[in-house]
Amino acid sequence: MNDFVDNPNLINVAVSRAVDQLIVVVSDDVGDKNSNIGDLVRYIEYNNFELINSSIYSVFDLLYHRYSKELFEFMKYRKRVSEYDSENLMNAVIEKVLRLPEFIHLDYVMHQPLKMLIRNLEKLNEQECRFVMNIHTHTDFLIFNKLDKKPVLVVEVDGYAFHANNPKQLERDQMKDGILHKYSIPILRLATNESGEETRLHDTLTEILN
Repeated sequence: MNDFVDNPNLINVAVSRAVDQLIVVVSDDVGDKNSNIGDLVRYIEYNNFELINSSIYSVFDLLYHRYSKELFEFMKYRKRVSEYDSENLMNAVIEKVLRLPEFIHLDYVMHQPLKMLIRNLEKLNEQECRFVMNIHTHTDFLIFNKLDKKPVLVVEVDGYAFHANNPKQLERDQMKDGILHKYSIPILRLATNESGEETRLHDTLTEILN
């Protein structure tokens, strides 16, 4: 657990801002640790508030140091397509889901430039046009129909530390979401501090195709 996550001032702000409900998502052993988050979990347990042990794992759990050996084993026989482990893990999930019979007509590419996806810029304002035409602006993953090559779903992997605490990145994310919405291209954002990526991807694709 790093100092940012366990910062008592940030925890105090998060707890005090809750109006109707406070949800804390932590790993299994946090309550056993001598930490501020651990103290909060023990306080919740002591006061008989609800504690739920999730039955759903996240592929991104493997990113944490305690799972470094498992991450190595997971990636040993899988291709590395990115310098980021989060994208390598997501790539493995997408490959697995697209092998299912109902998605056999779909394929995907990584890091598709937005300017190669958006052909007509008439729907965009000046700032959005500059964003689209920037050579560094791309999707993380683009799932498309093999037959007509039309986009089906954009999948974005949001590293929690990089996205949640970076106002400029959040602004770029919102702009990308808005642009894709204007062109009716669905987007699925998967944060590395969430879970159930395979199920969420499967259900999203099923909903889109139906």
